[in-house]
Amino acid sequence: MHNNTWIRDLDHRTGFTTDLFMQFAIPWNLIRHVRLETRQEDTITWKFTPSGEYTAASAYRAQFLGCVKAPSIGSIWKTWAPPKYKFFTWLITQDRVWTSDRLARRRWDHSPSCPLCRTTVETSLHLTSECRYTRRIWDLVTTWTAQPGLRPSNWRPSNTTLEWWNNITTTPAIPRKAMGTLTMLILWEIWKERNSRVFQRQESGALPLFAKVKDEATAWTQVGASRFASFLMRE
Repeated sequence: MHNNTWIRDLDHRTGFTTDLFMQFAIPWNLIRHVRLETRQEDTITWKFTPSGEYTAASAYRAQFLGCVKAPSIGSIWKTWAPPKYKFFTWLITQDRVWTSDRLARRRWDHSPSCPLCRTTVETSLHLTSECRYTRRIWDLVTTWTAQPGLRPSNWRPSNTTLEWWNNITTTPAIPRKAMGTLTMLILWEIWKERNSRVFQRQESGALPLFAKVKDEATAWTQVGASRFASFLMRE
């Protein structure tokens, strides 16, 4: 460091490219004004805390610098649903579940069409919002809850599963937390029905599956999600 003697270690005979010169010039410019005090011990300052002291928490937060939180994703973890429902919802909104289109891209065995409606290729968006079987379930839920905004014909257009999730969980006049909880429950039951048809060759109609949704929703309200019941109208 003294008198920039460190640059003498550079061997110009090996040839300098533009990239190598920039790698040399940047640190040289940063340290060329540094003055070392031979009688003073070095100190290390951690720039991610006001005190300059290292903490594990600040190191963890530093890993997320520059990240942008997506509110539509964050709402998934704030519902009253059990953890497995939240995790599944996160997967399907990221198009990370094994629908037929993803299996086809991997050249793995898959159903040629949606196992629920058998009319078109299955995608996560189709399964959650476009399939006629799914929309039939939502029609039944609309009648049960007396919430016209839940009817598929009243949904806002969506181009992705995540956009659909954000649209449906911000349905006017329905608390977002309650709407997200109900949506997770419906998605999970539809996914189980889909898997039952694919792997067990067993099918249930829309009415039996809707009954499962009602029973599970009632169970959730009885074990702690009491405010979830505020917009569920019992028959």
